[in-house]
Amino acid sequence: MSAVMPRELRGYRESRAFNYALAFSLLLHALLLFGLPGFRDAKRPSIAPGLITARLVQPQALPAAPAVAPPAPIARPALRPAPRLEPAAPLAPGIPASPAASAESASAAPAPGAEAEPQEHPVAPSAEPAADAGSVDQYRLQLIGAAKRYKRYPRVAMDNNWEGDVVVRMVIGADGMIASVSVKTGSGHEVLDSQALEMFKRAKPLVPIPSALLGKEFILELRAIYNLMVDATADRALIP
Repeated sequence: MSAVMPRELRGYRESRAFNYALAFSLLLHALLLFGLPGFRDAKRPSIAPGLITARLVQPQALPAAPAVAPPAPIARPALRPAPRLEPAAPLAPGIPASPAASAESASAAPAPGAEAEPQEHPVAPSAEPAADAGSVDQYRLQLIGAAKRYKRYPRVAMDNNWEGDVVVRMVIGADGMIASVSVKTGSGHEVLDSQALEMFKRAKPLVPIPSALLGKEFILELRAIYNLMVDATADRALIP
């Protein structure tokens, strides 16, 4: 029995020592966790706050308004300077102006305040005045009547049934002679045109010029008609 008691006593002592060691360890850990603030803070991860960057945004530039061109200056016509009147040359000393020249100058100069009247230029008379229309028409009818005796219908025109009208232009000079004669409007057949010219030229000397036309130049237009249905010597062959 004495041997059992020391063994139990030893076990009890060892158990109490273990309990003391465990309690001391727990106390040490509690002090480390809660008693030391630096150790607790060291365990927490440090999270640095993010930097907030602020910047100013410039407003968007508006499009520039189109430039308005200034109006073009209005060109004004240049004013012509008034013509300068040259002073009249003085008369030579010792030579007085003649009374006639003084009178002409006084009449030529307009009175002060009076408007100058426009000068009328006389119209020069025509070099060749128009002949009396009645006399010309009378002479034309007489010439047509005289030409009837010389009218011939050419054989070649009759064989080919050629017909037509011929207008002859005859100019009578101031000397009473034929200045020129030509076909103004032809018939389309040269043989008929030539016959009309021939008959009027042959009839001209037979008709005297009226006294109202003497010494004057005038123009006649004479017409001849060539028609196979009309006799070559009939009055209808020539019309005024």
